Amino acid sequence: MTFSRSFYRVTAICSWLSVATTLALIFLPRFYGPVGSFEQRLELVSHPLYVLRAWVYLLHPFVVLAAALGVAVALRRAAPGAVTAGFLGFLLWAFTEAAQQTLTLVAFHRWAGAFAGADAAAQGVLRAQMATYDAVWDAMFLLLLIGFFAGNALFGIATLGRAGLALLLGALYLAIAFLTAAGISSEVGGPGLPPGLRMWLYPTLQPLARALIGLWLWRTQDSLAGPALGPPAPR
Repeated sequence: MTFSRSFYRVTAICSWLSVATTLALIFLPRFYGPVGSFEQRLELVSHPLYVLRAWVYLLHPFVVLAAALGVAVALRRAAPGAVTAGFLGFLLWAFTEAAQQTLTLVAFHRWAGAFAGADAAAQGVLRAQMATYDAVWDAMFLLLLIGFFAGNALFGIATLGRAGLALLLGALYLAIAFLTAAGISSEVGGPGLPPGLRMWLYPTLQPLARALIGLWLWRTQDSLAGPALGPPAPR
């Protein structure tokens, strides 16, 4: 089976769009400040930049998943097992993150909007519902981290032994997998990366990797019959 040039172009554009969504998710919170209390958290729901980020958060996993599909298709002949399993990891991540964000947009925002006009008894119920939302959100976050780790690790393995841009992408995939593994460890009470290091690595590795994935996919359209990886690296 072959795929058209349009397929690779669309997935490349999705990867470049994911650069913008990643940067928005990282930097938009700096414009509306940290949340220090329950009341501030409720007020934040009406902040226009918070609302913008919430919808970007919902779009983000789909454009990243589209780019991952493009990579999986391009690598299907070079490493079919790794990219199939890796794409399933990205699929788990993307739909868990999207479900997590629809829960935020529908349930949490609705409860936050109702809280101010509710009486004391209703506010107690809403607080309990929001506490449950937080617990479910955290559980889904751990699940999506597991999927994201698997996807990046396996896509990184799929490009091992290659040369040029594909080798650089493999290194970035594995670096992001390492960063995600540290996040999983932190979520379950284990050691994680120092906050300062993580704050520097995340906004550097993720946008760079997604920009280069887009470039690699765009180049792949010129070799539709094969994986367009280039020759293996010298040993």
